Amino acid sequence: MKIYIYILMILLTVAVVSCQIKEPKDEGIVLASVNDLTLTLEELQASYGHLEWENFTLEEQRKIIDNWIDMTLLGSYAKKNENIAADLSLKFMVKNAANKIYANALISEALDHIEISNDDLWNYYRLRQAEFVEQLREYRVQRIYVATEAEMNQVKKMIDDKDITFVNAAIQYSTEGIGQNGGYMGSFVTKSSPDSLLWKELSKKERFYEVLMPYRNGWLIARWYEFRTATSNSSFYDVRDDIDRRLREEKRQTVYEQMLREARINASVTKEF
Repeated sequence: MKIYIYILMILLTVAVVSCQIKEPKDEGIVLASVNDLTLTLEELQASYGHLEWENFTLEEQRKIIDNWIDMTLLGSYAKKNENIAADLSLKFMVKNAANKIYANALISEALDHIEISNDDLWNYYRLRQAEFVEQLREYRVQRIYVATEAEMNQVKKMIDDKDITFVNAAIQYSTEGIGQNGGYMGSFVTKSSPDSLLWKELSKKERFYEVLMPYRNGWLIARWYEFRTATSNSSFYDVRDDIDRRLREEKRQTVYEQMLREARINASVTKEF
């Protein structure tokens, strides 16, 4: 059965790529051919997207073309095998898989044309806001606030060279009140706090590793020394794309049923079992 599945994958690869290749072409840059099957640049650009194809390295492009040649060779060779050609189960799997590919393409095309408004997205978020939560760190922070970037770099160098400790540097050089107690902030820095930009930079660092950043009208050297884990609601803008995906997925069954009704209207169906 495993060999049949592998052969099925080969045949489907050949079928998907070459289903239109057998038709005469007035235009197209042929990149490879196997017997009467050809592969064109236009087909690859359509399959991968023009920009994505152009962003591939020459080596990556050649590998894709070589894979097509290998699959086409194996697929064509497999069709000449008498046992494979006579295998009814394999024929059924090939036809069924091809139908699934086309059916999914039809449904995806219909879903792509469905317009979901910003109001639809917002209403979904508002009604299910409890679902959009994330685990975040909240930090206890020491910081040193100075007036200029040059001062910040000078103090940072003294700390790096171990000429002064962070606490003493805060006491001597920080121009804000908490500098006198070693630069220890009185509350946790969180994603939703007024210091959210500081939180963002701190979240990229390990414990006791300093961040350097502009802050208000001056500059900041800061580090976190302790954290706690908290649950926070994701903002609408953070999950907007996820909501769009969810809504389209929810509509998939409706689209499937609609496409199926339309297909039945235009088809003759008999069932003898």
